[in-house]
Amino acid sequence: MALLTDGSVSEVQDLIAYEANVVAVAEAEGIDLESKLRLAQNEVSAELGAAALRPGNIYWAGPAWNSTTSEVNLSRFQMNQIVVTPPLKLWHTFQTLAITYRDAYNRKLNDKYLPKWSEYRELARWASNLLYETGMGLVMQPIPRPGQPAVDWVSGSASAMIFYVQISWVGADGATEGAASSEQAAATPDGQVLRVTPPAPPGAPYSLRGWNVYVGTASGAAVRQNGQPLPMGQPWILPASGLVAGPAVGTGQPPDFFRTVPRFIQRG
Repeated sequence: MALLTDGSVSEVQDLIAYEANVVAVAEAEGIDLESKLRLAQNEVSAELGAAALRPGNIYWAGPAWNSTTSEVNLSRFQMNQIVVTPPLKLWHTFQTLAITYRDAYNRKLNDKYLPKWSEYRELARWASNLLYETGMGLVMQPIPRPGQPAVDWVSGSASAMIFYVQISWVGADGATEGAASSEQAAATPDGQVLRVTPPAPPGAPYSLRGWNVYVGTASGAAVRQNGQPLPMGQPWILPASGLVAGPAVGTGQPPDFFRTVPRFIQRG
């Protein structure tokens, strides 16, 4: 799964899945949906940041973490540790729709948008409660989504070809993998072979071991080309034997543990 800090939690297509007319409404009212996606993510992130300061219960997604781990370290978390679980994605989607219809209503006080604003505001509240009750997915050692690699070619004996490339970072344990970069198409000419060079790795607080490269000849069909993580900064060059049939692109880090956050009722 991707991390909250990897990029937009939801996309316009996620909004359309719940509200087929949202693009038409945005165009009619002069609303930038990409801007609303960013605003909704800021709002959700702000609430999650506040939740990090409240006490909660912790339960593991798998075997218990090393017993030497301090409970103090688990009582607080950073934004880059939050995994985009289904409830979090729902919250962001509904929050985006809520502020989109809120904007549409407030521009001309058009009552036809008021029910939609109310509906998605309640759905966003429901999704946030679901996230807090079932637990926020968190990782102990976050691995970020990488930026785009540099893709070019070097002399070889291959024919012209179109490739689709993605890469991912590998954690310090040499096995845990973060979310992959977005797909990148590259066309190599006759007599050249594909070369993929990773971007500069992120610094602290991330601890990384290497990187994986995924290549395919059709969109959405890239598979891993390296058996072991490649050293940081080392380019990968398509061998004369061609592509290998490795694992498909992964979905990113699963949560190491979940942290529930009790909801408090204000008195007075």
